Amino acid sequence: MRAESFAVTAFYKFIKIPTEQVPQVKKRLEDFADKTGLRGLVVLGTEGINSTCAATLETIEALKKFLVEELFPGEEIIHKDSETSKMPFARFKVDVRPEIVTIKNLEISSEEGEGTYLTPTQWNEMIKNDPNVILVDTRNDYENEIGMFENAIDPKIAKFSDFKDFMEREALPKDKKLFLYCTGGIRCEKAVPEVMRLGYKNVYQLEGGILKYLEEYPEGRFKGECFVFDRRVAVDSNLQPTNTYSSCPHCGNPGKERIACSNCGCDTVVCHRCVSRADRNACSKNCAHHIRRKAATSVSQSSAG
Repeated sequence: MRAESFAVTAFYKFIKIPTEQVPQVKKRLEDFADKTGLRGLVVLGTEGINSTCAATLETIEALKKFLVEELFPGEEIIHKDSETSKMPFARFKVDVRPEIVTIKNLEISSEEGEGTYLTPTQWNEMIKNDPNVILVDTRNDYENEIGMFENAIDPKIAKFSDFKDFMEREALPKDKKLFLYCTGGIRCEKAVPEVMRLGYKNVYQLEGGILKYLEEYPEGRFKGECFVFDRRVAVDSNLQPTNTYSSCPHCGNPGKERIACSNCGCDTVVCHRCVSRADRNACSKNCAHHIRRKAATSVSQSSAG
């Protein structure tokens, strides 16, 4: 690891945690973070854990050991690792939710009709050589806009809970092999049983998602950059923080449209959706508020005149 850098690890585990034990698990994670300086977000619930965290390499290695030796003894957890020169999180937080990845259907279980997991090597070979493969990206539209696998179908959904509607509407051939992928693998755990309920039998998923694939195939068939849910905004094919995109101050989506703020004149970056809106031609939500207020005052004065 380079000097003055931080290790980042993304992981999830579907494991049944009794409701009464969730607060205890939360407290143990918070205690670990207090002692070690770990930062990041943990989504915790009765169906398991989903997280991205950052710290020194030593702390991240200690976290991995803590998870499988103390918190969830004997379980195997796949980590997607990278590094960054800047800490991507302001603090550590454990967020308890009904679902650790939101699909808004509590009846769907990751244990229901698992698809076939493919390693990055298997995935790479099959999408290259098998003509019966239909490749589908399960991520949201703003993620797909900055990077996708070659020849993948973009569902153009605003949120993951819309994925089932897309599959029902699209009616893809059910005699083909359906390949699903996402950022780190967790969305596919819920997408697979959804599509199998729709009658798809030959369903495959990329183990570890795009992040694990890029660890092994930085010059492979994923083109562009991969959106991540922290201050890095996205990572390139070498899992390094993006030099192209910034977080749009209005919607949080990745943006690269450079503008001068209409309120204060500062140079800033917004996304392509917000750049077309006069009230978002601003460097912050505060400046956007002032722009809207000035516009409203102008309209009021014109009406009065």
